[in-house]
Amino acid sequence: MWKFVCCTCSFHKEDMFQFSRRILARQQGGKTRFSSATAETTTPSPTPTPPVPAVDKGTRLEQWKKFWTVLYSDYRDVAVDTITSMKAKPKKAAAYLTGIGCVLYATETNPDARTYYEAMVKAADDAILVSEANLNPATDNRLCLIRQSYNEGTVRCLSLGLFSLIWLANYHQDCGIYPSQCKYLKPGIIGFHKRIIDVGFLGQWWNIHWYMKDFDINHNEFSRQ
Repeated sequence: MWKFVCCTCSFHKEDMFQFSRRILARQQGGKTRFSSATAETTTPSPTPTPPVPAVDKGTRLEQWKKFWTVLYSDYRDVAVDTITSMKAKPKKAAAYLTGIGCVLYATETNPDARTYYEAMVKAADDAILVSEANLNPATDNRLCLIRQSYNEGTVRCLSLGLFSLIWLANYHQDCGIYPSQCKYLKPGIIGFHKRIIDVGFLGQWWNIHWYMKDFDINHNEFSRQ
């Protein structure tokens, strides 16, 4: 009797063990099948891309010819539109052309540092031919200041495209002491107008030209009389 019970218990244990393994295997197999089915349903099927036709670029000479043809066509259209608008509004076109012409002329005749030095030398040569009694004191003082500044190497020229400025610095451009190299001790914008001694515009240095207008007339001599 006891042997029968033991055999029955052992049989039931083996059946339960095999049954549990089958359930576990089915669960794992079901998950695997479910995940693969989900992946198959969610992943879209790739659509075939149509083949791209090859573009015939032609030779290098043909490419250059096409480029210049398109460029010429664009500029021709711009020129035709500009002429049409000028005919429609002649006053506006004349104003624009006059302004452009003045700007180009001012830029072309903008004087530089070399022309200022030549103007100073010519003014000094003219002033030296006049006696000290007849020489204008203002002209003499201005020429002395310019000559002294050139000897000290403090004359600077600033070109602004349409006009130029001659201004005086504190030190020679080759000076290597600390005040001449420190950017905080260099001339600022606020007091820069006080350093300007001449303005060049339309091929003329106007300040030295103004000082040389009556350089041979001493007004103090007439006041004493």
